[in-house]
Amino acid sequence: MKSLLIKSAIASGVVLSLATFTRPVMAASFAVSIEDPTLQTANYSNLVNARVQNFDASTLTTGYSATGFTWADGTTNVGSYTNTLIVDKDQYGGAGGTGKYFDVDTSRSGGKQTVSTLNLTTAQSYFGLWWSAGDANNKLTFLSQGQVVQSVTTADVVNYIAKLPNKASYYGNPNSPNQNTGEPYAFINFYDVGGTFDQIQFTNIGASGFESDNHTVATGYKSITGNVVIKAVPESSSVLGVFVIGFVGATSVLTRQVKKKSALQFS
Repeated sequence: MKSLLIKSAIASGVVLSLATFTRPVMAASFAVSIEDPTLQTANYSNLVNARVQNFDASTLTTGYSATGFTWADGTTNVGSYTNTLIVDKDQYGGAGGTGKYFDVDTSRSGGKQTVSTLNLTTAQSYFGLWWSAGDANNKLTFLSQGQVVQSVTTADVVNYIAKLPNKASYYGNPNSPNQNTGEPYAFINFYDVGGTFDQIQFTNIGASGFESDNHTVATGYKSITGNVVIKAVPESSSVLGVFVIGFVGATSVLTRQVKKKSALQFS
């Protein structure tokens, strides 16, 4: 009897251990939202230790670079970009209608660029960007210590905007309303509610470009703001479910043993 109880407890522990250590790294632990039309920056008052890269520094030259550049904010080394393409403002990008912007475009880079990477010096829990000339082929992959924690494609954003009563307000370059009216423009927020990330990969799946500006990172945030496109599902819920199953299993065995013992005593 005691042996059976011990085995049950061990089995429950193994189940819980497997749930903890072999569950997929990627979970729906991100919330994604968009700001109102024409907004081209993050809600800075909601962010903790926010840093912004607007790609307008005089040291950043336009064109493709395999080595990329270092992102410094004063004396703070925020991180570094590799495999980059910087473009002068045009109908497809350039927040505020000025300066330069970031792009991932195989054609514009002469076939050299399919993905661009941002490596962060400090783990972050928030990322935002002004997504311009948007389409469903843009993809962001968030990693922590080399492992993927979340992948998001902008198809969800495109579909969300298409259902809004004011969807027309998101289409066309807000800095030049009559330009590129067939594509959406929006500031997108990515909140990691289940942990942090230290790398972001920007990929364009199709033949179009992935234009963006005002890349913003933050170590924390006060709340999830904007119009929510994707709701986060905490990773802990699946682990808790397995724990409950294991606990119930152990309890049921214990109950059966108690009942059996009582029957023997009263017979």
